[in-house]
Amino acid sequence: MASIHRRPKSAYWHAAWRGEGGRLFLRSTKQTVRQKAQAVAIQYERAAKLAKQGVFTEAQARRVLNDIMEIANVGEELRAPSIEAWLKEWFQTKETTRSGGTAERYRGVVNAFLTHLGERQKRPLTALTSRDVQAFVVVRQKAGCASRTVQLDLKILRTAFNRARQIGLIPCNPAEGVELPEAKSIERGTFTSREIQLLVAAAEGEWKTLILLGYFTGARLSDCCRIFWKGERRSGKEKEGVDLSEGTLTYWQQKTQKLITLPLHADLLAHLQTLETTGTQGEYVMPRMAQKGPGGRHGLSESFKRIVLKAGLDLETVQGTGIRKISRRTFHALRHSFTSSLANAGVVPEVRMKLTGHSSESIHRGYTHHEFKVLRQAVAKLPTLESSSAAEVSRTTSSIKR
Repeated sequence: MASIHRRPKSAYWHAAWRGEGGRLFLRSTKQTVRQKAQAVAIQYERAAKLAKQGVFTEAQARRVLNDIMEIANVGEELRAPSIEAWLKEWFQTKETTRSGGTAERYRGVVNAFLTHLGERQKRPLTALTSRDVQAFVVVRQKAGCASRTVQLDLKILRTAFNRARQIGLIPCNPAEGVELPEAKSIERGTFTSREIQLLVAAAEGEWKTLILLGYFTGARLSDCCRIFWKGERRSGKEKEGVDLSEGTLTYWQQKTQKLITLPLHADLLAHLQTLETTGTQGEYVMPRMAQKGPGGRHGLSESFKRIVLKAGLDLETVQGTGIRKISRRTFHALRHSFTSSLANAGVVPEVRMKLTGHSSESIHRGYTHHEFKVLRQAVAKLPTLESSSAAEVSRTTSSIKR
């Protein structure tokens, strides 16, 4: 029968039992109470006997561990969720802290991965391997998904399984070490100020306001739609909404979960002053737009594309890295246009990042597209070679050759 004893300088009782072939095993029970330590030792011995009989299944192993957990933690059982249960639990925690579009993206990846696993999604989370995740990546590639899409899919899965690892549900993250396809980014297009005029002229109703907000604030589509005349207070100092008297706008950036305050451009301010508002708390600047979603055939993103074509402008559609074709000039291109116009006007990166809400310089650089005129001006700033200096350079070069 299993026994317990103390080791010198150890606060815990240690268990001792005989295994197959009479081999002596010694393990710490991590218990300071004798009765609890003896109970844990008995469970150790029980597991050894089951293993010797060749009938130590995963279910039996968990029962033994649950018994030990109950002894040590007064009724607490070992959590052993299935792959499906964990991913759905993880997603529910993210659903309340992420924007609608981001939450929908998470849901899509979780559902796609579970569909890929089929009946295997019912298996314990600990049974998931890197091979399962790698197979999902291969399937997504064969389905024609763009490399960047597949990379984002894996990033979401890594986050989910890393959380499971952090709380002790799995020993390691099965999504780590999975090979990814090389991503080839497609540069977004931009609109000139003249093209913005054409877009506004082609738009109707609240779309005129939405386009001007997108271009003159650089805000994302979903954030633009939910700008208030007078909004709720989200911090001790700042309050959401448009202040026509001060010429400022403060809006909630859903992706970064922070308030952005910026001055209103004269053209945008003049347009907002023409709109009727009662100034009621919680009233949206564009009530109808606030009720619509960005996706789908009849969503705002597709509606904007139709306005671009109506204005006689090019969507600049190119072949993506997958099977889909991608338009470089979507509503999000207005955010790129905002950033790029500021850069071309000589506004320093620190100020541009403050206005856009970007926290990473590398991300911000991806939104900055310099006009060729600006590049030409930059090259022109190189000092010219005077005629005498040029001759000296020529003589130096000749002597080197000799």
